[in-house]
This record gives sequence, C-alpha cells and structure tokens, in this order.
Amino acid sequence: MEKLLAEFQEATKAGMQGIAAALERFAAGAVDEIRNAKPRAIAANPADEKLQLDEALFDSAPLLAVPKHAAFEPLKEIGHRFLATAEGIFVEVRRPWLHVIQLLSKLPENAPRPPYGLIMPKIELTFGRLGVAIPIIQAFAEEARVAAPDEHAAWIVWNSEAQKLEYKPLKIMNASPGAISFERPELPPHQSLAIDLHSHGRGEAFFSATDDKDDAGEVKIAGVLGGLGADDKPSVSFRLCVLGLTIPLKVPVEAIFKAAEPA
Repeated sequence: MEKLLAEFQEATKAGMQGIAAALERFAAGAVDEIRNAKPRAIAANPADEKLQLDEALFDSAPLLAVPKHAAFEPLKEIGHRFLATAEGIFVEVRRPWLHVIQLLSKLPENAPRPPYGLIMPKIELTFGRLGVAIPIIQAFAEEARVAAPDEHAAWIVWNSEAQKLEYKPLKIMNASPGAISFERPELPPHQSLAIDLHSHGRGEAFFSATDDKDDAGEVKIAGVLGGLGADDKPSVSFRLCVLGLTIPLKVPVEAIFKAAEPA
C-alpha cells in the first residue's frame, strides 16, 4: 500500500509540474500574441535591449496613419497621439472637456507624399463654446479688480459628474504688480483644469515669457485680464494651450467688462 501511495504522489507531482509548465508556456505565448497584435512602427533592431524603453514611449503617445479609404476613428481615451497624413503631422488630444486636432508640421509643397488620408483640424469643447464661461470669468474680473494693482489668479474646472464648469479659488502664496505664485490644487478624478486665469493688475493683458514657460506641456485654456484700475482701459488675452502648441482665442473685452452706463 505504501508503495502504491508513493507512486500516486509521484505521478501527481509530475502532473502538477506539467500543468505549471503548460501555464508558463501559455502566458509567454499570450504575451507574444498581444505584442504581435499591437505592432509598434519603430525603426530599431527587435533584439536591442533598450527597445522596450522606446516601446513604452511609443505607447504613451503613438503615431497612427490617417486612413485614405476607411473612416477615421477619433481618439476616445484621455490622452494624446500623433497622426500622419498626406499633408503632414497632426496632434490629437482628448480631455474630459476637450477634443482637439491640430496641424504640427506641414509637408513642403514638392515633398514625397505618404499614401495616407487627410483630416480637418478641430477644436471641440464639451461645454459647447467659451461664452458659457463668461459669467464665471466676470466674477473673477471683479476679484482681480479688488486685488489690483497686484496680480490675481483662479481656475475654472470641468466637473464631469455635474457636466458643468465650476469656479475654483486658488490659495495665493505671493502676489505683486509683476508676479504671482499660488498653490496648485490636487483635483479629484471628476474634475479637470479647463481655464487657467490670472490678471496683470493695472498692466496690459498679454502672455509673458513666464506664462509661456508655465503653460508649456499643459492642455488648458489660458486667460489674462489687464487694465483693472479705475481709470484704466481693460484688456484681455486668451489662448488654447495644447502640449506646447498655443492657439489664440478671440474673446471680446466687452464680453467681460461691461461698459459704464452714461450718467
């Protein structure tokens, strides 16, 4: 009986080892299958030990060809990717409040053309149009007038649960007529920065070199208000920031600063 029990245990052990080996081969095969199903167009030797680093970078911001015959499928997940077209290279960005496609680099007139399709640039706001935010920007303008001649700052965030824009005051650390610093708040998952506002006190509204540096790499609408003294002429400047690319936005100063009614 003991001999039979030992033979049974030995057979069971061998069977478990076989199952484990089969599972290991299955897992390795599944990884290869997934890798083959999602090829990465990287001009590198597949055996290069550093290729995995490039694959990770590629996956974080892939380059896709725009179809010439099939229907274009827009980016659905939050993130960004690059699009190769017969015209040049575009960037496509998705945020809870924004979908944007913009040309980054246009091919020279007589350059070779890849056999890809074309795509139209677009800026699509989930909340419809920037005018929806005007009442909130007006409220910020009043706060900025009180803070003048020092600069002031605040955010307008998109609440994806409530499907609306919301005003978010900021904790100001230091403010002067020429600079401002604030504590950047950590937003919950259902909120995302949509409009970044700051003022220039009594100075003119414009985007400084410091603003350019602060906005680089961000996806947001940036707005500056200026001329906030009692005897000043108000001014505004707005732009869409897309990972370093900036697109001017037309916002009439009269929409934010109501003209004084005659006596």
